[in-house]
Amino acid sequence: MKYPGNIKPLHGGINAAPFIGVLFLMVPMLLFHTFFVFKPGVEVNLSLPVSDQKTEVTDPSLSVAVDADGVMYFNNRQVLPLVFSRTVEEAEEGTPLADWVINRVEELDSNLVIRLVEQGRVLLNSKPAETETQLKAGHQIELDVPATELLRRRVEKAIEQGRLEPDKISLLIQADKAVRHETIIALCTMAGEVGVNRVLLATRPTDFSRPPEPES
Repeated sequence: MKYPGNIKPLHGGINAAPFIGVLFLMVPMLLFHTFFVFKPGVEVNLSLPVSDQKTEVTDPSLSVAVDADGVMYFNNRQVLPLVFSRTVEEAEEGTPLADWVINRVEELDSNLVIRLVEQGRVLLNSKPAETETQLKAGHQIELDVPATELLRRRVEKAIEQGRLEPDKISLLIQADKAVRHETIIALCTMAGEVGVNRVLLATRPTDFSRPPEPES
């Protein structure tokens, strides 16, 4: 079966008018297309006004610096955690545990030792010790003192020696973005426990292990 077709031969020329119209529409778009593309972001005028408000710390303050490794510095001295294991000698037999620890570590006091015992950081023969334990020769004492506890004691000494009132001073923490968040939290907690009710954060200086040079 054959179906009739509608195809007819083209005897005239091609009408170029539609193509020319499209061409005239595309030429301006190709020439000026960069003006139609919106750049991401918003232009900001960087000429910011200068504030006349002073930002210096006017009240007495104590400064603690922390490096990227979490090592703390106070009064230009490193504050490192203390971990050791010692055996009680015969001459030390009968000594209370707290007194024995204080005699071994000058920076500790009775309150700090009690706190360490409560935290389970003092072991007697690999078991949690008690503060009033009477030591015997051969007892094995293990002690783990975090750096924040030693820092607390140094801050307390600085307050006592300077005859300062804790609630009227501030603790200045100098750190950068590499310092872990929990380190900052631990320092803020320590400051509150000591009695300092104001903590300031500042950028850590490039070399804070040495005292700053006097201005000329």
